[in-house]
Amino acid sequence: MLTQLADRTLLRRQIALLAGAISLAIVGATTIGSALLARGQATDMAQGNLLQVARSVADRLDQDMAERLREIRNVAALEPLQPHWMESTGSLRKVLDRMQETLPDYAWIGFADREGRVRAATGGVLEGANVGQRPWFKNGIRQAAVEDVHFASLLQTLLTPNADGTPFRFVDLAVPIGDASGQVVGVLGVHLSWRWADVVRREVLASRRPDLKEDIVVLDRAGRVLLGPDLGTAPYTAAQLAAGHFMDERADGTRLATATATRGRGDYPGLGWIVVALQPIDTALTGATQLTGLIILLGLGAALIGMVGIRLVAARLSRPLTQLTEAVDRIGRDPNARMTDRVHGSPEVLRLSTSVRSLLRRIGTAEADARHIEAVASSAAHAAEDRVRRLGADLHAMQVLANTDALTGLLNRRAFLPLANDAMSYFKRYRRAICVLMVDIDHFKRVNDLHGHAAGDEVIRQVGRIIGDAIRTTDKVARFGGEEFVVLLRETDLRGATILADRIRQTVADTVFEPEGQCLRATISIGMAEAEQTDEDIDRTIERADRALYEAKSSGRNCVRSFEAATFPSLRAAA
Repeated sequence: MLTQLADRTLLRRQIALLAGAISLAIVGATTIGSALLARGQATDMAQGNLLQVARSVADRLDQDMAERLREIRNVAALEPLQPHWMESTGSLRKVLDRMQETLPDYAWIGFADREGRVRAATGGVLEGANVGQRPWFKNGIRQAAVEDVHFASLLQTLLTPNADGTPFRFVDLAVPIGDASGQVVGVLGVHLSWRWADVVRREVLASRRPDLKEDIVVLDRAGRVLLGPDLGTAPYTAAQLAAGHFMDERADGTRLATATATRGRGDYPGLGWIVVALQPIDTALTGATQLTGLIILLGLGAALIGMVGIRLVAARLSRPLTQLTEAVDRIGRDPNARMTDRVHGSPEVLRLSTSVRSLLRRIGTAEADARHIEAVASSAAHAAEDRVRRLGADLHAMQVLANTDALTGLLNRRAFLPLANDAMSYFKRYRRAICVLMVDIDHFKRVNDLHGHAAGDEVIRQVGRIIGDAIRTTDKVARFGGEEFVVLLRETDLRGATILADRIRQTVADTVFEPEGQCLRATISIGMAEAEQTDEDIDRTIERADRALYEAKSSGRNCVRSFEAATFPSLRAAA
């Protein structure tokens, strides 16, 4: 049946039909493959972006908690306050009130003696009450302690209610207080309002495009919601959180989710909070869906054009073939010609099979076709090589993007630390001095509050540019997050680092920043530390520089301070 149908169908029609079927098959396979590939790549890219968002929030939470713990430790260690801890004149309360005015996130600050009786507190709240059974007091009497998020029913009735009517939740920080002889006389406790974490969450989301529809949820170490909808519930399994990325399937739709845990910073050990960043799957795959539709349209268009072109080519090719067949048929009628068996396939082939000599004369045409095929294959090979080269360039561009801070164009933490560790190894082997500068923009939150986040971003960019212009090509500068920068100076001792740091500080102080037509000034504080042979790794040197930065902040800002053993005896002993 098929043989009879082929014998009745012209060759050009068979070629057109077969080419059309192949084109449709290629379009279908290409569309499915491209859709799967685009979906996978879009999912991977969205998960990578969400992971950056989650890490940004986790780093901010760790940074802020570490700074709060460092602040109350420094207050507890202030020698001028030692005579006032046990007095009852009210001067200690004034000191605590001023501290609260400076840091409004502290909802309550109080000092309790060894028996747990509150002797002084901000606003006089809970003065005279016994807090001896509270976890923050019981742990803080022994050592610096940080307690996880909790409700405070007693303070709920004493503090001014939240504007939205939500109950107070706090993170407790406590440190023991010693007298001049080193004897513990009580505990300095702080209730840090958990609304501070929501501010961090909103700031990070505000820095993202609204059309991404991203959301952030913060969980405790047990997976219960601390910040976000459904407080107190455990919406994700331990396996999902351990995997780091998963699909969050809800009644209102499916969302991509990535999870990262806080890791603490410096002396702050961390509370095991887990930050989950979420994005609707439809939003994440919008680009992939559009690309699939475009591929389908282009493929169908190419298939249609190909079918028309092949039909024209087939008609042109079959015309001389028909003429040749007629000529061969005449030659085959010669009694001296040898006959062959009948060959089926099309009317043209059926007549062509009567003459073998005609087929031999067509060998030259077959050789020309072979050369044409070789040229087509060579062109395809060159095209494949060109695609491979473009792919390599794209991979290089992606690597540069992964190692660069998007706002300033400087190195990010991920790219900076391997370079810094290499410099530390070189220092330990050849004893060539290296120094680390920790740079922080003073009162940066005030810049954001008064001039907007766009102005704050411009200040960060220009400060990063000033630092980058001031250092050598062998030195490295990176943005560690927020308004904080770190600089690695090779072949430089503390004296040379001091000269460079003060020059950078003065340049920033003399600069007039003009974001979006506004005029403002900013200053920076710089902490320095020189690498030592006893340092286990570069993090030790960075930690000392960070301590010196805090000393610069405490000394009035817009100054440079270096790490010295007399200023930080406990850290020097630990090192």
